[in-house]
Amino acid sequence: MASLSGTNVTVIGLGAMGGGISQALLKSPDINFFTGYDRSFELSEKYFTKAKENGKTVLDSPPSSFQQAIDKKQTDVVILVLVNEFQCEQVCFGSNPSNNSPSSPDTNVISLLKQDALVILCSTVTATWARKAYTKFMTEKNIYFLDCPISGGPVRAQKGELSLFASGSTEAFQKAQPLLKAMGDSEKKQIHTIPGGVGMGSTVKMIHQLLAGVHIVAAAEALALAAKAGVDVNLMYDIVCGAAGNSWMFQDRGTRMIKEEANEVKSALNIFVKDLDIVYSEAKRMQSPIPIASTALQQFVSGQSLGLGKKDDSQVVQVYERITGAKVAKPSDVLPAEKQNLGNGVGDSWEFPDGTVEEIVEVGDEPRHDIVICNEYTRTIKVKFNKGDTTLCHRHAEDSLYFFLVEGGLNVINHVKGFDPECDCMEFGEIRYGTHKSDKPLVHKITNQSNKPLFAIDAEVLKCPPITNPFPLVAEKHELVKTREKCRCYKLILKPGESVCVSYPFFHLQVVLKGGTIKTELSATGENTIGLAWEQDYKIGDLKWMEPCMNVKQTNIGKSTYELYLAEWC
Repeated sequence: MASLSGTNVTVIGLGAMGGGISQALLKSPDINFFTGYDRSFELSEKYFTKAKENGKTVLDSPPSSFQQAIDKKQTDVVILVLVNEFQCEQVCFGSNPSNNSPSSPDTNVISLLKQDALVILCSTVTATWARKAYTKFMTEKNIYFLDCPISGGPVRAQKGELSLFASGSTEAFQKAQPLLKAMGDSEKKQIHTIPGGVGMGSTVKMIHQLLAGVHIVAAAEALALAAKAGVDVNLMYDIVCGAAGNSWMFQDRGTRMIKEEANEVKSALNIFVKDLDIVYSEAKRMQSPIPIASTALQQFVSGQSLGLGKKDDSQVVQVYERITGAKVAKPSDVLPAEKQNLGNGVGDSWEFPDGTVEEIVEVGDEPRHDIVICNEYTRTIKVKFNKGDTTLCHRHAEDSLYFFLVEGGLNVINHVKGFDPECDCMEFGEIRYGTHKSDKPLVHKITNQSNKPLFAIDAEVLKCPPITNPFPLVAEKHELVKTREKCRCYKLILKPGESVCVSYPFFHLQVVLKGGTIKTELSATGENTIGLAWEQDYKIGDLKWMEPCMNVKQTNIGKSTYELYLAEWC
């Protein structure tokens, strides 16, 4: 099979690495047309402009959806440069890996790509997921798949000098050859062909990240010990760089720990929380002990809990600084108090009455907030933390629905920036709506005063779907419980043995309030003709994003009452 000539490429994920790869591809004579897509429209617009300047786009405007970014007839290759496995699952198959919700036609890669196209996975994921994706692409659509994680940073990505760890079939390699040549440093032999099939490239990257993460933490530990002992950290750094204890990571990250501006981010700390967690899960599956890497992971998690997730990964050194009380960074590298930004944006500072200052983080980066659904219509976040725990200062900037799921109710101290802390109580099943975009962003932190862990759902209302219902749903056993400009919320209650048959002519979010065992039956013609049926156990807080569907029969075959919220975007 000949390699592709005049390839039409779509890159999904235009962050630091994806953007760098895109710039390298735009310079390649082997690329005929280029499309870049990102959830951030500003990034999609930026690379649409670059493609237009290079005469490598047939689009009239930046793509705002997968359907626009991937041409079913023309796109030859999709390159994925996404943050994590969760995003890869949703982008490729339109499903949530935690509950295996079904694919959504025409909203994911597998539905949109033509047969014999190629997917190149550059994200760091588990080898298990890479193999699963390969099987799904090949068996369902005959789409080739190359497992090709990358290393080297944004600067090398822009130059087309990345290290590539590629594994897959001979046919996939042949198709990918021009692209690998554009992305990787062939002169320095950094395009590595890993034998053993799909998954082995991700395995090699996993092992590389084990070493990289351990070396960063070891560098932080050594320099923190030097600072605590009263040794000049600059002298210590110079000595190690010329001695046997040196490593590439010590030399690179060490200078960031002691010399460079604290606000400069070359590689975020959150990345190593993800990557070392992959190391941990895969090593556990293989029953291979990793005590040193596990310890390094906990140090990065500690940094994340301190609000350092979006800081440079070298700032794991602050974990040691907080414990020892000794600063590694030179005083000149620390931002003076009089120059601290005291605004309300992400990265700004919040000064408290006792004189302490805390940086404001985006709600999705607050470690107690876990993003579980992310698409162009909603970003839905589960919030969980224990009694007495307090969140970091964080910012909500999108209109949001909040579902409170603590049985017996919830008591918190809500500290909103600009106001005195206030006690707040939320009833079990209470729904609130926050106009954080329509009105103004919310910057706050919360302390859980309840005797139980706090549990809530934050569903951001990002965009009106293409299909909406002009009137509220009227259906048996469904009650309209909340109406706002952008959404409506219904409550479905099914007692044991009860059934309901209903059509939902709108996109909606499902949130389980009280779990149960539900039998679902789908019919194309009506209630009495069953086409597809399945049973599933649901528990409190389970989530699904659903497309419009007709003739859905739901039966509670369990022994407890089942309650479900349906939030309709309108």
